[in-house]
Amino acid sequence: MAKLHVAQIEYLSQQLIDQINNANHLIVKSKHELYLAQLTIRSLLAVYDEWVVERELDNKSYFQNE
Repeated sequence: MAKLHVAQIEYLSQQLIDQINNANHLIVKSKHELYLAQLTIRSLLAVYDEWVVERELDNKSYFQNE
């Protein structure tokens, strides 16, 4: 019976190690995905700001030509 418990402990210990490794991998991957999302948001905001400025300039020149 003791050998069965030792085998179960070994099996469950290995399962726990595997699950922790998987969780760590997912955390690292998530951090990378969040970093990429931050870069995309920064790019989106930069392009949006440029578009707003361009639109304002177009509106000013439109009203000046009237």
